[in-house]
Amino acid sequence: MSGVSLGLLIYWLRYSCQLILSAKSARDYTRDVAEANDLRFLQVQQDLAQVRERIELDCLRSKIEKDYRLLTYLLVHGPAFHANGDRVEQFVLMLNFKLLMAFYELTSPISVSNGKRALREMTQVVGYFANRMGERSAYAAAYR
Repeated sequence: MSGVSLGLLIYWLRYSCQLILSAKSARDYTRDVAEANDLRFLQVQQDLAQVRERIELDCLRSKIEKDYRLLTYLLVHGPAFHANGDRVEQFVLMLNFKLLMAFYELTSPISVSNGKRALREMTQVVGYFANRMGERSAYAAAYR
């Protein structure tokens, strides 16, 4: 029973994340935030198509994790970026990112394609956070 409950929870989490990530905002700030903060996840998205070995995947994973740590730190600790309505979404996506990291660690030694799939979704999560940071920054600037 516990296993089934855990499985359903993970399914719900993954489904919720797909819905959150598929929502489009009025303006996309992703590229602007990536350039302003020297984030590499957009380049990682492009590089994933050419990856053939796990060593290359590990290098890309470290870039994604660095971007993730920076963005989540800014979203959580930045005074201009607090928005109460987003906390549940942020928590769900952060949890999903951690699950994707675990999935990557478990499957990438066996299958490069599974590693690519995990990294692709990890870049989507980082992209979502970059866009949210840009939206919040624009909102804060407009109401000063």
